Amino acid sequence: MIQFHPPADNFVPINPLLKCGEEWIHDHEQYEDEDDDDFHGPITFHVQLQSDTHRLNFNCRDKSSGVLIASEPIVNKEDTYDGPSDPFFFEKGFYLEAKTGFQVWPGSRLMVEVFTCSSSSAGGHEEVHGMMKHLKDQLSLGGRLNVLEVGAGIGVVGSCLAAAGANVLITDLPVLVKHGIGPNLRRNGRANSIRIDDGEEECDHRQQLCPKFLIDTCASETTATDDTASLDAVKLGKGWAKSAVLDWFKPVEEQLPISTTSDIDVIVACDCIFLRKLADPLLTTIATIFEHSSASNPKFFFTFQRRNMLGLFIQLEELLDMIEERGWSVECVAWRDVEVEDDGIHQNYLFQVTPGKSVELLDSSDADINRASMNTSFIEEEKKE
Repeated sequence: MIQFHPPADNFVPINPLLKCGEEWIHDHEQYEDEDDDDFHGPITFHVQLQSDTHRLNFNCRDKSSGVLIASEPIVNKEDTYDGPSDPFFFEKGFYLEAKTGFQVWPGSRLMVEVFTCSSSSAGGHEEVHGMMKHLKDQLSLGGRLNVLEVGAGIGVVGSCLAAAGANVLITDLPVLVKHGIGPNLRRNGRANSIRIDDGEEECDHRQQLCPKFLIDTCASETTATDDTASLDAVKLGKGWAKSAVLDWFKPVEEQLPISTTSDIDVIVACDCIFLRKLADPLLTTIATIFEHSSASNPKFFFTFQRRNMLGLFIQLEELLDMIEERGWSVECVAWRDVEVEDDGIHQNYLFQVTPGKSVELLDSSDADINRASMNTSFIEEEKKE
């Protein structure tokens, strides 16, 4: 199998204009107006977008991994936590993939930077700038951009995209929706309401109607009455966000109505394709949404981080082959090196997938060769006689 190498022009260094950090929660009394179920972790991870003075806060079970730079506040590995290691261990649906969802990983920062930071400060290839500028314009200029986040963990990426102006349906397994995404949306929604009350220019935001895309996201009455079902949409910054359960091992139609899936423009997935057993169910879920979407050119963006461990973990080249076997086009639009504690330096990629055939690569012109370097059609199994 030929190893994938990212295009050098699409290297994106960490952008300091996106301000992140984390700290221990020492004083729970400051959250005394919130439900006890909103707190199942000792750490707060925060993000402040380039275009905003308000920061989003997320309750985490564990410190972030490979996300923060030296100048940002970080929880030290030596610090200890006396609470239960896995408070949801016996809950239905608590798997390894659910456990990792309660912390923040490098791909989340990469995607938030690419979608929300100015291109001039982000680095990367000119063609990528043009494509991402179109998406950013839809966010910042009030254009409709309906986003589905799958495998959202605690909801960092979806919340940031909503704050930037998108309508985002943030999904994951029931345990993460109930104890991660939902509480964090409520927390940031309350903070947003306080900010709106204090600012005359933004008072009219309270009168804005929730977008139709996020009004009815339950596929059935049974789903709607479950305690892990989607909560009311909340206003975050310039956009809206809502949580819902989406299990990749179950049919999409049983979890989300076609009225929702047909209205999706962009799908995002960060740091959630690492176990081999998850790849095909996720791609099948994406295929269903591609089929339902009424968008002229729906897009799926996902991040992938290389790891030293094999076996249970899928290799990038294997995943790219699975994508191409479905007849989809896949391109690496951004990448960077990340240093993971106790695991060294690894490459982290952001890919774009569209439900069409890959561009033609068998052309001798320099331009087409450059395009081929961005496309993974050249990755194929070496056949042995």
